[in-house]
Amino acid sequence: MSGIVKVAVTQHEPVWFDLQATVDKTCRLIEEAASNGAQLIAFPEVWITGYPAWIWARPLDPPLATKYIKTSLSYDSKEMDQICATARKAHITVILGFSENDHNSLYIAQCTISSSGTIIMKRRKFKPTHMERTVYGDAGGSSLNNVNDVEGVGRVGALSCWEHIQPLLKYHTISLREQIHVSAWPPLHPHTEDNQGLFSMTADGCALLSQTYAMESSTFVLHCTSVMTNTGVDVHKSEGTLFGVSGGGHSAVYGPDGRRLTKAIPADQEGFVYADLPMDMLVGLRHFVDPVGHYSKPELLWLGVDTREKKHVRGEGENEEGEVKKLNGLSLGRGESGKANGTATPQGAY
Repeated sequence: MSGIVKVAVTQHEPVWFDLQATVDKTCRLIEEAASNGAQLIAFPEVWITGYPAWIWARPLDPPLATKYIKTSLSYDSKEMDQICATARKAHITVILGFSENDHNSLYIAQCTISSSGTIIMKRRKFKPTHMERTVYGDAGGSSLNNVNDVEGVGRVGALSCWEHIQPLLKYHTISLREQIHVSAWPPLHPHTEDNQGLFSMTADGCALLSQTYAMESSTFVLHCTSVMTNTGVDVHKSEGTLFGVSGGGHSAVYGPDGRRLTKAIPADQEGFVYADLPMDMLVGLRHFVDPVGHYSKPELLWLGVDTREKKHVRGEGENEEGEVKKLNGLSLGRGESGKANGTATPQGAY
């Protein structure tokens, strides 16, 4: 991919605990970004229907948790169909972050919707962070397949929040040869001297993680955060916590050498961060460093990966992916009819 790719990074507030209203707002933002010439729009971590900030105030809140589950987004839903139809009509690629409801189990999810309205990538955050584990489950092997060719844009990948401090996961993503990376985050607040939390959880620390990823991978990084005003603080009853003040927006775009390419929007204001990405800049950077090419030593250091999705229930004679065990040295898989077909066929994405 060469030439210029225009991207739009959102910095907005969801409509808390209202699935349809947030989906409607999502579609309006998609249409606005496309009308301004963007070819790709990025949304933050669990944009739909917002980050569950109450977990940092109290680990147990059954009424709020129940409401959150009921207003999370399922792939097989009219709301997802609405978003895909909007992407197709606006002819823009969408990288969507959302709370995925899978039979009322929740996951921190990201997906890529092509400009034709087709979902071409699904993934879940590998390990929810700390208190997030009171709400969300873990990912399976198929979530490693997080980089795709996007027509007219390039190879686009995504990770969520503190996945950007996991060296092996980052290296695997880099190995898939992405050119544009979406770094999705919740609302973030600046570091202060009286901050009792970790610097790496602040707006300053998380920006450094995205900036570092840009330099490590030699990719453009879309650092995408959401806004949480007093409306969100009130509904979560999160005063006095990490998510207890208005603000949170720190969206930005970083170049493949780590330089910031965009100007900041005030943290408590909604808006788009637009950037024109000169794709040939990636070529020049690879002349200096390619961590999965000429600037690597795979005969000394390498990464092992298992991208299989393990089934919860397996019948007798099947392995953990639901495939028939080897018979006379032949690895037998299952075709569309469920019969052995002589090839190993891993289970697809959830």
